[in-house]
Amino acid sequence: MIFLSILGTLLFLVVTCVFSILSVFSALDRSGKVYFWFARTWSQIGLLLFGTRLRVLGTEHIEQGRNYVYVANHSSYMDIPVLLAGIPDNLRLSLRSSLTRIPIWGWAVLASPYLILDRSNPKRTASTVRRAVERIRGGASVLFFPEGTRTPTGAMQSFQRGAFHLAVESGVPILPVAIAGTFEILPRHRRLPQWGIRVTITIGEAIYLREGRKENLRAEEMRVMREAEIQVQALLKSREPIFPAPGGASSRGKEERA
Repeated sequence: MIFLSILGTLLFLVVTCVFSILSVFSALDRSGKVYFWFARTWSQIGLLLFGTRLRVLGTEHIEQGRNYVYVANHSSYMDIPVLLAGIPDNLRLSLRSSLTRIPIWGWAVLASPYLILDRSNPKRTASTVRRAVERIRGGASVLFFPEGTRTPTGAMQSFQRGAFHLAVESGVPILPVAIAGTFEILPRHRRLPQWGIRVTITIGEAIYLREGRKENLRAEEMRVMREAEIQVQALLKSREPIFPAPGGASSRGKEERA
């Protein structure tokens, strides 16, 4: 397994370099569809190289033609390729500006339709938030990790308000997402991904905003944040076995080899 992990890592680095360079040219496509294709394909190849088996549950909660603010627990760097490969939506990620300084891959981040957050500069952060609200109102779906950082222990941390402020400002429903298995692939203290881990994404029920929310935005932000946090915790605790026994396949989701 160590050999497969090393081989998968080396091949993934090569694939990342190639896709990063190619995706820079996708900036010519204003719709972003070409970039999203590159991102999803890169993610699927990555999961294949690490022998990751991905199962997605709850896709029936995604209404076609509607955009959402997705909020997910954050356990690993592998959360990003898992979500991009597994969720059938063109997700715009929120990424730290420091990622743009990574050689080659940073070029792809700069060319992306994603939200780049510079937390060291409040003015830039405020400008990014305004652009995010405009994009969400314009029909974009955005993904946030409201814990703010990867968990060091595997246990979910408390949510923060930022993502929910954007959702309330934009008037868009929130979709909670629980990811199980990525901590086993690549926790914070590990440098080499574990090969052959099974991962489950479970999409919860949409949380809709109340009428008259503008009268007390902070109260509405706190309400939807609590509801999302409770849903994700419940999904992580009560999820079904990752792969059912033969003859007992679940009808709630889909399994895919990625």
